[in-house]
Amino acid sequence: MSARVLQSLRVFLSILLAGASTPAFGQTPTPTQTVPIEMVTIPAGSFMMGNSGSVRDGYCGCILCDCEKPRHQVTFDYSFQMGEYEVTNAQYAEVLNWAKGRGYLRNNHGGAYNGGDDVYHNGYMLLELFSDIYCDVNYSGGQFYVETRNSEAQGSHPVLEVSWYGAVAFCNWLSEKDGLTPCYNLSSWSLVNPHSGGYRLPSEAEWEYACRGSSSNPNRYEPFSFGDDPSLDLLSCDYSAILGQYMVWCGNNDGWTEPVGSKLPNDYGLHDMHGNIWEWCQDWWHETYSGAPANGSAWESPVSSYRVFRGGCWDDYARYCRSADRYGYYPASTYYDLGFRLARTP
Repeated sequence: MSARVLQSLRVFLSILLAGASTPAFGQTPTPTQTVPIEMVTIPAGSFMMGNSGSVRDGYCGCILCDCEKPRHQVTFDYSFQMGEYEVTNAQYAEVLNWAKGRGYLRNNHGGAYNGGDDVYHNGYMLLELFSDIYCDVNYSGGQFYVETRNSEAQGSHPVLEVSWYGAVAFCNWLSEKDGLTPCYNLSSWSLVNPHSGGYRLPSEAEWEYACRGSSSNPNRYEPFSFGDDPSLDLLSCDYSAILGQYMVWCGNNDGWTEPVGSKLPNDYGLHDMHGNIWEWCQDWWHETYSGAPANGSAWESPVSSYRVFRGGCWDDYARYCRSADRYGYYPASTYYDLGFRLARTP
């Protein structure tokens, strides 16, 4: 993770020093609007999870690509749904306002939330709000709202600086708000009923299965679900017209995220599975796939210090946006490039 820490410092300095071309916070609050959660059904089936062993899939972030091995078959005997898009700033702010109205939000001292601090619940920070220049959700006048950057509304951009706990809390509160049975116990932060019909984070296997696309996708086991550009150095920020149609990465970003759905979807209809932001998954991080579940469920035991996130981001080399690429970090951590998308079993 040291490379990611250095990358974070680089982006921080660039925002401070680059002048007028860098994102600037707006002064006028942008009211949140009800934005529907669009879900896509992913059918039951099987796939091969992990690194394909190809030369191009060898551009991984761990020694000998061991963290993406062994490649193994995963079979889903159930269909599930994945968010068509990553969760946006507007959606997150709306659910925070709903949760605040029910007394769910706390400050870092454990008192009722009333601004002037980051957002907590049950001892964990959900969103690094006031102490961070990358978060575009803010609070004023008794409500959460979405900021602007360079006079551009950020409501449709993916929410960032949200911890794993912040993603899980959102899932439960949106489920409650929509009249669905929640999947989590927020007292223990545990997944108690993944198939309750409520919203949850995808398992890592669900995420990769959905990312790679259907069994009829000829590019299913290419580095990206849409194929590859063999002429592109995956360890560079060189531009590629092929990649540029489907993802936001360091080769085509404008210095920030793009609105969700700006790029073409995979053959399941899911947008931004490659790039734009990293996405939290349910699983605890394990160094290899040895012993991983073969039924699509989240790998919850044994526990570790990290939770998994997938997909790559707007500021990454293309190699980090491959279908097989995976990382993990402390669930209480937040990043300028880390958010989430929803899953559910209806």
